[in-house]
Amino acid sequence: MSIGTIGFNVVNSISDAICFDIIGDEYDYGKQRVWGTIGFGTTALIAGYAVDMFSGQTISYIPAIIIMLICSTFDLIACVKLKLPVMEAPENIFKELRKLLKNRYVATFLSFAVLVGVLDGFIIYFLFWYIEDLAAATNTGYIKLLEGLIVAAETLGGEVIFFSVSGKILERVGHVHCFSMCFLNYALRLGLISIAPNPWWIIPIEFLMQGPTYALTYTTVVAYANELAPPGASATMQGIAAGMDDGVGYALGSILGGILYKYIGGKYSLHVFSAIGLLCSISHLVIHKTLLKEPVESDDSQSAQYKSPQDAVKMTLN
Repeated sequence: MSIGTIGFNVVNSISDAICFDIIGDEYDYGKQRVWGTIGFGTTALIAGYAVDMFSGQTISYIPAIIIMLICSTFDLIACVKLKLPVMEAPENIFKELRKLLKNRYVATFLSFAVLVGVLDGFIIYFLFWYIEDLAAATNTGYIKLLEGLIVAAETLGGEVIFFSVSGKILERVGHVHCFSMCFLNYALRLGLISIAPNPWWIIPIEFLMQGPTYALTYTTVVAYANELAPPGASATMQGIAAGMDDGVGYALGSILGGILYKYIGGKYSLHVFSAIGLLCSISHLVIHKTLLKEPVESDDSQSAQYKSPQDAVKMTLN
């Protein structure tokens, strides 16, 4: 599981960097990323149905593995035909990155990327656990099909919509307010899940809340990391952002979630993480309205240029 997760996150950071280099500044990243969401949701729904249909007394995941192998074959064929861009390496990548990490906007951005990873990590690793506990308590059947429907609702519903319009949202409200709003949405999402009377209620919750949380946050983080990256270091900067969010954040979220789930149960763990989301939303906005109110002046003599979040978003979307 650890090896697979490492590989998954490496693929994420590299593919995001390749995507940005291929589509260029004239295209919206969210409208490209939405196709990954469509594939994710469709295969999850089919796999969940197949596992339930072909399982007997014990659950068999062989149908899901077969579906994965078929899709992976098509994926490899597509990758062979893909023309990858040539990414020029900087003269001294470590020197550029040291300058980058000293910037107060970058430091704040990465800190809150970790915190959003904490919230997302808890949902990813404990949502289905909580659903199965809730299903057992309410005598709900067809649990694997239900989980497939939840993933389909998340991806084919909320994510498809918000990946398509995330660029317009960022352009209208700006990076700071958008990131603060994402934390608030996570708080609302976790709170709603905690009061669901049975697992079927979680389908509409995830349909409505996956987009304003995961999809909008993902686009915000990736777009801003791409804009902050020095020339030739887009993959490295995406790796840092993904490492803070999907790496450090997920690790802290899963460890804290595991401890809380064991000692206070799933429902109260959801309450705690909902409160964390609300606190992060308020603190993120306050920090940018006070400590980071004045923009950092950039040094045009250096290859790595630093811009305020609002300017970064405008450049990303133009």
